[in-house]
Amino acid sequence: MFCCDCGAPNPESASYCHKCGSTLYKKTTETSNPLHLRNTPKPEPKLTQQQRRLVDDIFSIDQKRYECHACGRTENLYSWDFGLAKKTGTKRDWSMTAWSVVVSAVTLPLLGAGGLELPGKNTRLSLLRLQLVLCGVCRHKNFAYDFHPWWEPAKRLGYTEFYDANQLKRLQPVH
Repeated sequence: MFCCDCGAPNPESASYCHKCGSTLYKKTTETSNPLHLRNTPKPEPKLTQQQRRLVDDIFSIDQKRYECHACGRTENLYSWDFGLAKKTGTKRDWSMTAWSVVVSAVTLPLLGAGGLELPGKNTRLSLLRLQLVLCGVCRHKNFAYDFHPWWEPAKRLGYTEFYDANQLKRLQPVH
C-alpha cells in the first residue's frame, strides 16, 4: 500500500503512513448492507508536523535489543516486557443496562424487586509494546523503565500510560 500524500510504501496492515503520519485509506469491497457505511469508524485526525517529527524520531531510534539500554554492555542481559499507551477513545456499553431495565419493568410489578445495571466502559488504547534490556550490573544498581530509548519520544507523543507485562496480558486487541 502506498501513501496518498507522500507516496511512501507501507505494509498492508498499516493505518498510518510510517513516513509522514497521514491516515491510510484501504480499498473496501461493496456490500449489500447499507449499514456497513454507517458503522465505518472515522479516521483519526492527521498528525501535526511536530508529532510527525516525533514519530520519525521514534522509528529512527535503534531499539538495541542485544545491548543494555543503560550502559551498552552486551553480556549478562535481562529483558522485561512493558508497554506505553495513550487513550484514543472511550465507549460505554448500554446493552446490559437496557436489558436490566426491561427485566426490572417485568419483575418490579410482579415480585416487587428489580435492579439496574450501570453501563460498562471500554477504553481504546494505542499501545507501543516495548522490551527493556538491562545487564546484570544495571539491573541491580539502577533499574528503571525510562532507560528504554523510545521512552522520552513516546512520552512526548502522548504515550503516558505505563503497562507492565501482567497488564499487557489482560489487554484485548481490537480487530
